[in-house]
Amino acid sequence: MTTSIEEHLAHNTAAIDDMSAQMAQQWAAIRRLEAQVERLARLVQAIGEDGPSFATDDMPPPHY
Repeated sequence: MTTSIEEHLAHNTAAIDDMSAQMAQQWAAIRRLEAQVERLARLVQAIGEDGPSFATDDMPPPHY
């Protein structure tokens, strides 16, 4: 009986350690993605500020 409990505890401990490592990797990935989204948002904003001042919807099609 004691051996069964110890095996179960060892299995649970290993599972918790695996989940903890996966969570740490996921948080690192989330931080990298958040930084990338922030950089892209700044780039889009800069392009919007420096881009053309005319509305492309108001321009006639190229065949006119």
